[in-house]
Amino acid sequence: MENILVVDQLILLTIKKMGINGEGIGYYKRLAVFVDNAMPDEVVEVKITKVFNKYAYGIVNKYKVYSKERIKPECPYYGKCGGCSISHMSYQEQLRQKNSVVLGAFERYFNGKKLNDKIFLPIIGSMNEFHYRNKSSLPVRHDGNKAVVGMYAANTNMLVYTDECLIENKIVSDTIKGVLDIITKANIDIYNPKFRQGSLKYLVVRGFMNTLEAQVTYVLNNRDDKVIQTLNKVLELPYVKSVNFTINNDPKAIEIITNEVVHYKGNEKIHGKLGHLDFYISPTAFFQLNMDQTVVLYDKIKEIGKFNKKETMVDTYCGIGSIGLYLANTFKEIRGVDINIEAIEDAREVAKINNIDNASFYVGDVLTRLHDFENERFIPDVLVIDPPRRGLDLNMINFLKKSKINKIVYVSCNPSTLVKNINHLQNNYSIRTIQPIDMFPQTSSVETIVLLVRK
Repeated sequence: MENILVVDQLILLTIKKMGINGEGIGYYKRLAVFVDNAMPDEVVEVKITKVFNKYAYGIVNKYKVYSKERIKPECPYYGKCGGCSISHMSYQEQLRQKNSVVLGAFERYFNGKKLNDKIFLPIIGSMNEFHYRNKSSLPVRHDGNKAVVGMYAANTNMLVYTDECLIENKIVSDTIKGVLDIITKANIDIYNPKFRQGSLKYLVVRGFMNTLEAQVTYVLNNRDDKVIQTLNKVLELPYVKSVNFTINNDPKAIEIITNEVVHYKGNEKIHGKLGHLDFYISPTAFFQLNMDQTVVLYDKIKEIGKFNKKETMVDTYCGIGSIGLYLANTFKEIRGVDINIEAIEDAREVAKINNIDNASFYVGDVLTRLHDFENERFIPDVLVIDPPRRGLDLNMINFLKKSKINKIVYVSCNPSTLVKNINHLQNNYSIRTIQPIDMFPQTSSVETIVLLVRK
């Protein structure tokens, strides 16, 4: 089939909806065209940059009609750093579009009979549009005068240096500035990716506003004692309670932390609070980035699940066990499973310090552990699933089809894989509730809770 568009062609396009990456989507003779920085209801002249059989990409050449919900982004790096892709929308419009993305995923990918509109609950917005993020992992460079951090421009390896990120909380932002000042004055060897030389590659900072504690981890290309010794000064910064380092000498590595993290000084873990829970967390353990909204998320899981003290629950992909432990007082027994041994150790400690005695945690593959539980004749009433962005693999889906688990609470950050997974389960489970939640304002990400009940 001959393409109806060619590269560099100019077309007039009316933007109909937002895509999953925050781009605008319009249709040219029924061909979908994806356009960054274009909003629904805008009319734009678009220059085509890439053409495929079923879709094309373009950039805005000229705005003909602006959306009334378009605003001037507060961040000076908007459109450069590749981070917040929808800061040009008012916050209420961000929520409307994220809600539409979830609805659109069900309209496009769900192959069962039409769902009752009452199942879809309106999106819950975040109480903070900015300064909510409690962790940043950033490349470190030297700009010729000082140490800097930055973010990669979208779809490139070009680093955009940033003095401040508006979605980081104050502790993370202040700590990053303090560390950069220390390593600039120490004149340490900073990594240069072009020559693959130098030591300090990444700076990882986690900080909690409700306990005023921060954790700093250096990611090094090679062990350099001069670099590591600057962690003594870093530990003197306000908020910093834990300093660590790790080695990542693979220039092709996608992950930032690839090897064991070495605790250098201070506390091994930092203290945080999640609603009524106190917790301590290791540098590598996964934790939600928006603390206040995490409480909203967990409370909503409790509300729509209508759990009771006679039920048991397994929290899969549990990280430090925060979902299960937050809900522990509503269950007879909870179990958590994760492949990360440090996260499980953290979960056990969190249970202990909060005097939660109906929780146990297991290291290992989720499916293997679920089989082990069945062999012990432990079949949970409730299964909480919060998988990676790629969703569930086929083996897990096949297990769930045959299982006797009554309720599944599926928490997803990817509406497309969420719906595709649910397609496989719809003959065995009914969809009772679909609840979108905005965990990450200014970005295109949207979290969704789906309650599934065994037929």
